Amino acid sequence: MKRTLLWLLCLIIISCSRQPSDIVLTFNVTNPVAGEVVLTCNTDILPLTLDENGQAETVIDSKDAAYAKIWHGRAFMNIYVERGDRATVSFDGTDMKSTFEFDGEKADAVRYLNEVTLTGLPDEDFALDFGQYCKKLDDKKADALKLLKARKLDRCGNFVKVEQGRIRYAFATPLLMYPVGHALMASDPEYHPDMKYYDTINALFEEEKCLTDVDEYRNFIIEASHILDEDNRDVTDIKAKTAAQMQYITDRFKEPQVVSALIHYLAASYIDTFGIDEITEIENIYRTYVTDPDLLKDFETKYEKWNLSKPGKISPDFQATDIDGKEWSLADFRGSYVYIDMWATWCNPCRKEIPHLKALEEMMKGASIKFVSLSTDGDRDKWAQFLREEQMSGVQLYIGPRSSFQKAYKINGIPRFILLDKEGRIISNDMSRPSAPETLTYLESLDGIR
Repeated sequence: MKRTLLWLLCLIIISCSRQPSDIVLTFNVTNPVAGEVVLTCNTDILPLTLDENGQAETVIDSKDAAYAKIWHGRAFMNIYVERGDRATVSFDGTDMKSTFEFDGEKADAVRYLNEVTLTGLPDEDFALDFGQYCKKLDDKKADALKLLKARKLDRCGNFVKVEQGRIRYAFATPLLMYPVGHALMASDPEYHPDMKYYDTINALFEEEKCLTDVDEYRNFIIEASHILDEDNRDVTDIKAKTAAQMQYITDRFKEPQVVSALIHYLAASYIDTFGIDEITEIENIYRTYVTDPDLLKDFETKYEKWNLSKPGKISPDFQATDIDGKEWSLADFRGSYVYIDMWATWCNPCRKEIPHLKALEEMMKGASIKFVSLSTDGDRDKWAQFLREEQMSGVQLYIGPRSSFQKAYKINGIPRFILLDKEGRIISNDMSRPSAPETLTYLESLDGIR
């Protein structure tokens, strides 16, 4: 009886935590061939573990309209949902395609998406002049819109309007590739598009609030922002290009929801692929124009995956050698606090800290802490000679310049001091120097230091 009441209470809590605008998807999988279903939407990948009955549930809380894919094993099916939708997806894991059922208001739209595939022009058509190529694309678009109209899907919420936009931009996207495609297919390496080409792209560069979560729209607008930006059209560096695209969009568009969605997509896509090193310009634009809590949360989640030096995380490891050539890593210091000094023999501020570091080591003698100096010198022999001449104390290791450890901590200047706990977790990624009076006080206050 108590277990039943607890289960009912959990259901009530979960139900109350949902908002009327949330999208709620329930999955029922018979004969599963994998332990999960995976929902992919835009750049988001959401694995959902199936319970012992082959069931799972998820809530999507920040989409007006979402095209998504549901994967199970290697098979997938398309779905479409809008704010407030409640839907159940059922299928046999051994034959997902023929047993797939979508029980919800958008069932007819989902059936259409899984039965009708947009088809483009063959690459050979890039050889046509621009006017002819546009005409053929327009004909293909008209055929797709005719199929959509024949399905009579007006009762599926806003689907017809959104799908018309998706079709429009699906057939606009090949225009972005026309200059490269024409030069190749027409064997005309000197080809450059004229103003008619740029005017055509510009005419499609419009704010479409209902399409902000549609990949075809976002991909077109983002790449078109590069093509239309004369000042940065020749920029090839990905980071600089991304920042320029973000700036161009904020200059041209005024609708906050459209701007924030596009800026988020650009920044999140860059971070997913390239990380967070030296992205101040991208962050400045992002944090100025994106205020939606859900987008900010997603951004921070992606950001933290790359923020390897955040206090509380296990420290990135290093591989270094001592003066005798013995190899060391952080694993060799587990069980003790670790005070790391990143330095070099040519660095005067580093050398000024050496007497203070020796004094700190002496005062902490007998404590459960290791003092580890990592040299970033480019010349190992000069480092070894310096150690002998100065009779350096502590654990002296050579890590060399531009190490992965240095990059992980984003160390652009030395000396830099780092403090780790006994399990190798980061206490401080920018610890006070040995010469600072508070350093000894803080070290002595550490739990279990003596």
